[in-house]
Amino acid sequence: MKDVFFINPAAGQGKGIDELKERIYSEAESLSRRAEIFMTNSVGDGERAARRMAEELAGEEGRFYACGGDGTANEIINGIHGFDSVSLGIIPIGTGNDTVRNFTGRTDFMDIRAQMTSEAESIDLMKYDGIIDGRRQVRYAVNMFNIGFDCNVVELAGRLKQKPMIKGSFAYLMAVLGMFIQKKGTALKITSEGEVIRDGEMLLCAVANGSYCGGGVCSAPQAKMNDGFFDLSIINDVSRTTFLRLFPKYQKGTHFQTKGVDRIIEAKAMKEVTLEPRKAEDFFLCADGEIALCRKVTITAEPAALRFIVPKKSC
Repeated sequence: MKDVFFINPAAGQGKGIDELKERIYSEAESLSRRAEIFMTNSVGDGERAARRMAEELAGEEGRFYACGGDGTANEIINGIHGFDSVSLGIIPIGTGNDTVRNFTGRTDFMDIRAQMTSEAESIDLMKYDGIIDGRRQVRYAVNMFNIGFDCNVVELAGRLKQKPMIKGSFAYLMAVLGMFIQKKGTALKITSEGEVIRDGEMLLCAVANGSYCGGGVCSAPQAKMNDGFFDLSIINDVSRTTFLRLFPKYQKGTHFQTKGVDRIIEAKAMKEVTLEPRKAEDFFLCADGEIALCRKVTITAEPAALRFIVPKKSC
């Protein structure tokens, strides 16, 4: 058994990193296990290191813990994909931490001992294949893809977080208000197995394996991470009045209970979908909170593709 903790030193503005290291070493010693800590230095650093370490295990069991936000977890997932002997744990010290919200109520992801001793469960991933950031790639996401309004909000929230006193969910809400003024959506051709699902303007499109985005917005309450499907949601362009009326329910995950919402939101469980921009050569795709510039992209459900540690609260 090898325990490797990948720590993003920029996560949570770098607060509490030294304390986290001490807790990792202390819990490992009490369990008579040896923990290795890898500090990431740049984008892609964690992914490359995780793949190298997974290869070095040569089939030996390993536990790799992503200590950061959803972007850090996404990197480690892409590094360990295909290595069945490696399980992923997430220690959510970032700002969004939306992936772990899907398990809230029966876990404590900050409990290092629980992370190291709890069993791993099989959950689904989403494969996306296409021209991503200027080159052909095949990558994986665990929680959600956002295109259009949601993606524009994430991009603006990222810029706002660089400003003093604007962090986490507050930055997301401010970005929502900013995008509300512009009401900037997207235009896509969406197909699945040869069938055209939508071709034209929309406020946003989301492809969800998990329920949450934007630091706790429950945009896809129907999504489950272990059912072998993802959920495609398309929200039509709506008036600002309708937007203001619906957003609080959208945030809480109760929007599908609203009368007439089926005329605004189309949601469907699927296994494969292709997204293609209609007005430009490229479009912004937000994958697990990280934004990429894409052309035509195909997303496919990958059932039970990740061994994920779900920590049971220790005494």
